[in-house]
Amino acid sequence: MIQLTFTPEEKAMINYERFHHPHPHVQRKMEVLWCKSLGKSHQEIAEIAGVHPNTVTAYLQEYQAGGLEAVR
Repeated sequence: MIQLTFTPEEKAMINYERFHHPHPHVQRKMEVLWCKSLGKSHQEIAEIAGVHPNTVTAYLQEYQAGGLEAVR
C-alpha cells in the first residue's frame, strides 16, 4: 500500500476540489485522495469512488510523483 502524508492545506484543497473542480474526472481523483487522507484501504477507496483498485493506485502514484498539480 502506498503511504502518503497530506498537509492540512492539501486536505482542505482536496476536500474543496472533490466537489468544485470543473472537470468530473478530477473530482473523482480528488475523492480518491480524500479517502486516502482519511486512512481508508485501497479496496475501500475503490468501492467508495466507484473505480477499480488499480485506478486507485494509479491516482495515488500520480499524486506521489507530482502532487496536486499532477492529479489535476
